[in-house]
Amino acid sequence: MPILKRLFGKGVARPAIVLSALLLVAGPSEASLVTFSFSGSIGEVGGVLFPTMGSGPMSGSITFNTSATPTVPGTGIYLNSISGLNLNISGRMFSYASGANGMLMLNSPPLGGVDSLTAFSTVAGGAINGVLPSSFQLSLSDPSGNAFGNVNLPTAPPSLSSFARNQWRLDFGGTGNYVIGSLAHLTAVPLPAAVLLFGAGLISLVGLGAGGLRNLRGSRA
Repeated sequence: MPILKRLFGKGVARPAIVLSALLLVAGPSEASLVTFSFSGSIGEVGGVLFPTMGSGPMSGSITFNTSATPTVPGTGIYLNSISGLNLNISGRMFSYASGANGMLMLNSPPLGGVDSLTAFSTVAGGAINGVLPSSFQLSLSDPSGNAFGNVNLPTAPPSLSSFARNQWRLDFGGTGNYVIGSLAHLTAVPLPAAVLLFGAGLISLVGLGAGGLRNLRGSRA
């Protein structure tokens, strides 16, 4: 107890308390979540959605768990790995809904196959011409097999220039009701403030802790 009191008095333990609070704010589970934002345009509209949807811009973001383990060991199949999705297609909003979702990674030997990334999710949103949105899919494909080095989920957005084909697709109820387009940009969303605060706390812990230990040694001398 006397040692503990001295540590509190010299300011060594205080940073540890701050760090513990930060760990509660930005825990391990949060650190594994990554959000990619994207934007592009509408290329094709089918069924009863035309001409209401027509052409126009699209943007959105997708959040997934990069620490997810493959549903089938040794493959790039990651079911239920997506936890967030937001879409703005020509001013109409759509979002993630509970249901089927996942990420599929394919890595083939260079010049021997196709590398691809596919993300899919159930979505919710308002009806258009009597049909409701049902699912969203994002597909990136590289026929040269050079885009990926493994089937791990990406922690940083891959460059769109690495893919010969990129496409997003929003399907609606019924047959042949869809909106298809391509992406122009794919970027990472900045880390949440809590994570940045956690990093600042670590730096403070190192600096203040070292100073407290020097003071403690000085008091013993």
